[in-house]
Amino acid sequence: MRLVPSSPLSWFAATAGAVLAAGVLFVGCGALPLDGASEGPADAEASPTPAPSPTPEAARFALPASCAEVGADELVGGLAPEGAAVAEEAGEIEGVTDAARLSCAWHDSAAAGAGASFALVFTVNADPSDKAPVVRMPGGQEEMNWEVDVDVDVDTYRTDQADELGGELKSVTTVEGSSRQLHLSLPGDFHVSAVAMFSDASREDMEHVLVSAALRTRR
Repeated sequence: MRLVPSSPLSWFAATAGAVLAAGVLFVGCGALPLDGASEGPADAEASPTPAPSPTPEAARFALPASCAEVGADELVGGLAPEGAAVAEEAGEIEGVTDAARLSCAWHDSAAAGAGASFALVFTVNADPSDKAPVVRMPGGQEEMNWEVDVDVDVDTYRTDQADELGGELKSVTTVEGSSRQLHLSLPGDFHVSAVAMFSDASREDMEHVLVSAALRTRR
C-alpha cells in the first residue's frame, strides 16, 4: 500500500516593526516625537478589543435506520448496475466497541463472472478506510479487506463541499483500477463511504454521492 499524506497546512507569521526616521518614531499608523511630547490627551482610552466571533457548532450526523430512510436508491441513481435491487445490511461491527454500520449495495447478478457493484455505506465509531471488514458485497463476493496483499493507491484530500461539512476525503483504489473506495470522514467519528467494483463511476460522481448522503444524515 502506498500512503499519500494529506496536503500540509501552511502557517503564516506576521511581523511588525518600528521605523526611525527624521526624528520621528512610527508606531502603527501614528507618529510620536522622540522627545516624549504628546499630540493627544495623555489619558485617552485605548480602543476596545472586539469580542471574538463565536465558533459555530460542529455539525452532527446520525446513522440512518435503513437504506429507504436515507433514499439510497435516489442518491446512487445511475451508478448502480441497471436493474439491480438494493441489498441492505445493518448492525454492529464485530470487535469494535460501539461501532455500527448500514450498508446499501447493488450488484449486477446477471453478469457472468464478477459483475459491476456499487455500495453506499454509513459507519459510526469506526474508520472504514483503515478497518476491515467494511462492506460485504452481494453476489458471493468476499468482504473488502485492504489488509491482504493488494496494491492500492491512497490519497487523502479536501474539497470545498467536504470542508463545509467539516470532513475529509480518502480515496483507496486498486492499482489496476477494478475496485475504488472513497470515504468521507465527518465530525463525531461518522463516515460515509462509496465502493465501486468493475464500475465506470468517476471520483467526482462518488464525491457527489457522499456529500449528498452526508447532508441527509445531518441532524
